[in-house]
Amino acid sequence: MSQSTVARIINYPDEPVTLFKQLIEAFNKQSTDGVTYMNLATIDDEFGVLNRTVIYRGLSDDNCIIYITQRYTRNFKNIQANAKCGITFILPNVVLPSQGQEPVVWQVRLIGATAEELPESQLDEWWNKELLTSQIRNHIFPCGQPVNYEELVEKHDRFLHDHLESKRPLQRPTTYTAFKFRAQRWDFLKVGSEQIADRVQYRRQNSGEWKSMHVAT
Repeated sequence: MSQSTVARIINYPDEPVTLFKQLIEAFNKQSTDGVTYMNLATIDDEFGVLNRTVIYRGLSDDNCIIYITQRYTRNFKNIQANAKCGITFILPNVVLPSQGQEPVVWQVRLIGATAEELPESQLDEWWNKELLTSQIRNHIFPCGQPVNYEELVEKHDRFLHDHLESKRPLQRPTTYTAFKFRAQRWDFLKVGSEQIADRVQYRRQNSGEWKSMHVAT
């Protein structure tokens, strides 16, 4: 016979980013590739809403989530037109000792997130963290545009060969940019097998402080 219990988030910290960091650290411990993905949704004139799954890059100095893109992409143009975005993380099979020893699924959402483009002075730091594959993609892959696959592969192989021959680091293209997201609310959902989820939501107050509370799933 199936059972039903209610999940519970306990001992949650005063700051939402503290809980977020704890979850990312716990998720990375059991991740096979060390990569965390997030879903980013933007307002789009043609389709209403566009969402895409992108790599989570880390946090800014002021604890905002970072998103890397190119200035010619649809993502960039959408954010320029409307800086309001939705961000969601799904973190399966996470064991966070402060929340129990059984693996559970966590969902983290940023509600009312506003994108702010990073200044040029901060972009080299993020560019230098990129893997070579990402750097090459930023240089020669026209995101979202129709291509001839064979020609693109040939262009990639030639670019890679020339880069390795030069023995010099790839320079950041002028189209490379990054945004950070400042949220009005952080929403954390926790659920295990045969459970009804629990949610804890942090709401930013006018004073800038966070007020946390359980909310029904």
